[in-house]
Amino acid sequence: MPQVTLEQARAAKAAAQRRFEQLPSLVGVGLTRVDGEYAIKINLREPLTPAADVPADIDGVPVVVEVVGAIRKRASHP
Repeated sequence: MPQVTLEQARAAKAAAQRRFEQLPSLVGVGLTRVDGEYAIKINLREPLTPAADVPADIDGVPVVVEVVGAIRKRASHP
């Protein structure tokens, strides 16, 4: 049985969005699963500096950081 509910993860995601919105390399904040548990996923364009303060969890929900690179809009096909 999961320790972190989807509702808890969603609430923590909203807190994470507010906390990390000023990071210049932030691409997005989402939810993921790690070992069957919900977690917050912080997607970045480039690695953070060593001085960046990213907690291991927010309100008991684990935080996962991934460098995904720049997100670009795909060209649509006619």
